[in-house]
Formats: sequence, structure tokens, C-alpha cells
Amino acid sequence: MVFCFSLNISQDYGRFFERLRSNIPHRLLYIDIEIRYVSSLVPETTLETFNQSVSARCDVFLSEENARNIIRSLVADSGATQEFVDAVLVPDILSYARYADSLPMNLGRQVIRLRVELLVELDHEDAIGELVDESSANSVNFKPASKSSIKALKRVKYLDNEYEEYLPLKKRRKLGEDLSSRKRCTVCLDEFSDGDKVTSTPCNHVYHYSCIVEWLKTSHLCPLCRYQMPID
Repeated sequence: MVFCFSLNISQDYGRFFERLRSNIPHRLLYIDIEIRYVSSLVPETTLETFNQSVSARCDVFLSEENARNIIRSLVADSGATQEFVDAVLVPDILSYARYADSLPMNLGRQVIRLRVELLVELDHEDAIGELVDESSANSVNFKPASKSSIKALKRVKYLDNEYEEYLPLKKRRKLGEDLSSRKRCTVCLDEFSDGDKVTSTPCNHVYHYSCIVEWLKTSHLCPLCRYQMPID
């Protein structure tokens, strides 16, 4: 498949996640990516669009290995090859993230939000048809979870290994297999401490209650597995 591309990375100065300022112990990097596929024959026409977002602690993301793993996960369903991700997306996004993190204007900013826009122009119509068919099967519209599904989340106090006692047997078994989701919150990336108010989603992943509530107000997808919560 022959293609050409243009990549634009910028900082978004919106107030997203400002409500979480008092609940986030670390500075966060929040990345929005949009990949737009167009035909070389009719570049004004968008054939397929991929949108995804991810958050990570700044100090965790700002290393090549961590950035590579996070970005690979971010674009896993986009159709981008691993070679392209490693050769283009990882170095360019990481370089800009380091630059943004070093800016004096961002020193007191709790959340740095980056906008990544990738335009891919494909050469062959047959390849485009295959790409659209595959990516359409994986595409999901990002919408807030329903208020009732958020309200249904139950808060409990985290007490290390005793947390599982609050859960049904099926969820306890699942959590035993997924220690990473039990030990830290994937939204703020901080480890749980005794007494923290936590909750588990229907897909059995555990988060700080306040963190996942704010997340679900923006996206109905589980941050870990993309389980789809009900929407209005």
C-alpha cells in the first residue's frame, strides 16, 4: 500500500479535566488523536476517520519505551502499521510532549492536552476499500455514559487485598487475574491507598470513584478494555 501523510501536533488549551484538579496527585498528559484517510484521487473526500484519546502521567510518558507502548495501544485499531507508529508517531509525539512539558507557561498546569492530527492519503482504491471495511468494524463513537449507569456504580473503601471481599465471586476471580487494574487507577495512574473510595465497572476493572465518574462523563468506554457502558 503506497501512501503519503501529513502530521500536525499542537497543544489544546481547553479546560478539560479541570474539575479533577484537586483529585489528581500528578501532572497528566492527555492525548487526542485523529487519523483521517483520504483518496489520492479525491483528497477532499474523507473515506474513514479514527479518533481515540488516552491519558498518562507526564513523568511516565516522557520516556521512549513508555511512550511507544502507550501510543501503540492508542492507535491499535487505526490501521497504522507498527513500523509507521515506531518511526513517525512515537518520536514526533514524544518530542512535542517533552517540549510542551518544558514550557514555562505549562509549569503550573495540571493537565497538558495534546491534539494529534494525521492525514493519510492512500494511492490504491482497492486498498482503501479494505481499510475502510476493517476500520469500520472497529470504530466506536465516543459518547458519555448514561447518567443512570454512572449512578449505579457503587463506592467502597479500598483496603488492599480485602477489597475483593466487597465484590461478587465472579468479579473476585477476574480481579485475581488482573492485578494491575486492582492495584492502581488507570485514569490518574496512581496506586490505590487504604481508605480510597473506589468502584468497579461492569467489566471488572477498578478505579478511583471520582476519576472514573469524570471519565464516563466524557467517554462511555472503559479506559482499560474499551467495554461500552450504556449511553442515553
